[in-house]
Amino acid sequence: MWRTLFFRFRRGRLWALKANMLKVVLRQCRVVSRGVVDGRVELDLLDGPLAGETHPGVVYPELGDIPTPGETVLANTAGIEMGLGTGGLAFVLPTAGGESPTNNDHFMKLPYTPLQFPVSQSQQATTLEGVPVVVLPLHSHLAPACCAVADLRPGARVALVWQEGGALPVGVSRICQELKELGLLHAVVSCGSCFGGDLESANVYSGLLTAAAVADVVLVGIGPGVVGTSTSHAHGGMSAAISANASVSLGAEPVFAPRVSNADARARHQGISHHTLAALEATLVGCRIALPNSIEQPSGVSSRHSFIPMDRDARGLEERFGVVFRSMGRLYNEDPVFFDAAAAAVALCLEERA
Repeated sequence: MWRTLFFRFRRGRLWALKANMLKVVLRQCRVVSRGVVDGRVELDLLDGPLAGETHPGVVYPELGDIPTPGETVLANTAGIEMGLGTGGLAFVLPTAGGESPTNNDHFMKLPYTPLQFPVSQSQQATTLEGVPVVVLPLHSHLAPACCAVADLRPGARVALVWQEGGALPVGVSRICQELKELGLLHAVVSCGSCFGGDLESANVYSGLLTAAAVADVVLVGIGPGVVGTSTSHAHGGMSAAISANASVSLGAEPVFAPRVSNADARARHQGISHHTLAALEATLVGCRIALPNSIEQPSGVSSRHSFIPMDRDARGLEERFGVVFRSMGRLYNEDPVFFDAAAAAVALCLEERA
C-alpha cells in the first residue's frame, strides 16, 4: 500500500513539473519585407504580448519556401518574448507542401518532430591522423580562427564541424556566409540535429571525418547562441569535450582554444571560463590548450592536459582580411584576449608558435 502511494505521489509530482513547462510559443505574423540575406524577413506581430511590434525573423529554406510580403505566417517568438540576445528572432514555420522524399540513408534531421526532413550522409575520410583539428569554444571564435589559418597557411581549405550546443540551423549564422564569400571558410558540416551545412553528418565523429575529406584544417565548434544555465555542466561549452574526445579517438591531436576574457563582467567567465574548465575535466585524453600570454594558467586542472603559452594573437587580422571580430557586443579592442585565444590555438595546431 505504502509503495503504491509513493509511486502515485512521485508520478503526480512528475506530471506537475511537466504541466509547469513552457509550451511552444506560436504567434500570427504578417511578412513586411524580405531582406537581401536569404531567409531574413521583417514581421509585424499580430497577436500575443508584442502585437503591433515589428521584429526580424528567419525562414530556413531547408524547411520550406520563403514567404512573400503581405503573407500571414506562424512564427515562434519565444526568444523575442524572453528577451534573448542572439536568439531574439522570430522563427517562421514552413507552409504546407513539399515534394515526396526519397529514403536513401534512413537519416532524418530533427527526427520525430513535425519538422523532420531527410538528408544523406556525406563522404568521409577514414582517419584524422595528421589532420590539424582545433576545438573552438564559441561561434564568435570562428572568424579569428579562419583568419589565422589564412595568415599562416595561405590557400589552405578550412572546414567547420558545426555541433550541438548552440543554434542548430547553419542558416542563422551570418559570419559563416561572410567567411565563405571571402574564401576563408571552405565548407560547413552540420552534425546530429544541426542542419543546413554544405555537408550533413549523423554525429560529431562522422562530421569530423566528413570535414577531413574536403579540407586541410578542421575547426569544430557550436553555432551562435551558446546554451547557458549558470551551472557547472549544463551549458553548450561541454560540446568541446565531446568533439575533443571524438577527435582523439579518430587519430587526431586536437588543440583547445580556451574561452577567456578580461572584459566579461561575470566572474565565472573571467580569465579562463568555467565552460572551458568543465570541458577539460570531461576530456578523457590529454590535450594541448593554447594560452594567451596575458592569461594565467588555472590551478586544479588535470595534469593530463598541457597549457602552452602563446605569443600569437589576432591583431591586424581584421584589417588584412576584411572581417570584424565581435562577441556578445564586444569588439576586438574591447576584449582582445578573447579573440587571441582562437588565433593562438590555430598557430599551435599548425606548429607556428613564434
